[in-house]
Amino acid sequence: MTKLHAVLYTKPHCMPCKMTTKLLDSLGMPYENTYYGNSGQLNFIDLDSQGEVKKTWSEKKVEKFKAKYQIMSLPLIKIIDDEIEKTLDVWSVS
Repeated sequence: MTKLHAVLYTKPHCMPCKMTTKLLDSLGMPYENTYYGNSGQLNFIDLDSQGEVKKTWSEKKVEKFKAKYQIMSLPLIKIIDDEIEKTLDVWSVS
C-alpha cells in the first residue's frame, strides 16, 4: 500500500487555506505544513513579515510557485508518495 502525505503552503488569515487544512484533518490525510523542517514555523507565505528570513523565504517561494507551477493563489497542496519520495500532484485552491 502506497503511503501518501500532503505538503501545504498557506498564508496568514486565508479562509481557503484554513478550510483546506480542516478538510485534510477530517479526511485523516497526513500533511506537513512546516518549513525548513522546523516544526515551530508554518509554511505561511508572508510577504509582509517583519522577519527578514521569513520574508526572503516567502518571496522566493512565490517566485518558484509562479515559475514552476503557474500558481497564483494559495493554498498550494503537493501530494507526496513517501515510498518513492516523489511529488505525484500539485494544485492550488482558488
